[in-house]
Amino acid sequence: MAGDTPPKKKDPAALWREMVVQWEQSVNALATQVMATGEFSWDMNWMMGVSLRMQKVMQEMRGRYFDALDLTTKDDLKALGERLQSMKAQLRLMAASLERLAGPSDAALGAPPRVARTKRFRGDEAPKS
Repeated sequence: MAGDTPPKKKDPAALWREMVVQWEQSVNALATQVMATGEFSWDMNWMMGVSLRMQKVMQEMRGRYFDALDLTTKDDLKALGERLQSMKAQLRLMAASLERLAGPSDAALGAPPRVARTKRFRGDEAPKS
């Protein structure tokens, strides 16, 4: 009994894993064989062209649909954003020009100078408030 090896436990998923590995190998071999042909590359090229044409047609149809509903499109919003950016830049330039024309601000000059009091009042001559 000491020399006996314990019985191997059977893995219930081992059969499934082996089947998946064989299936992947078969699919990879078939795909490699199919992709090596010139017909496959021609078909893929044709399908890519069809896909691009469909995207273009859908974009045009969406644009016409938005025009009919009087909604803004992505291009309209992009143009509006660019226009807003140029307006902001012009406003910054105008503000800088106004600051240059106005001269230095009061805060830059410091507190206004105090006026010296030259007239002195005696006790009974003080103005009434």
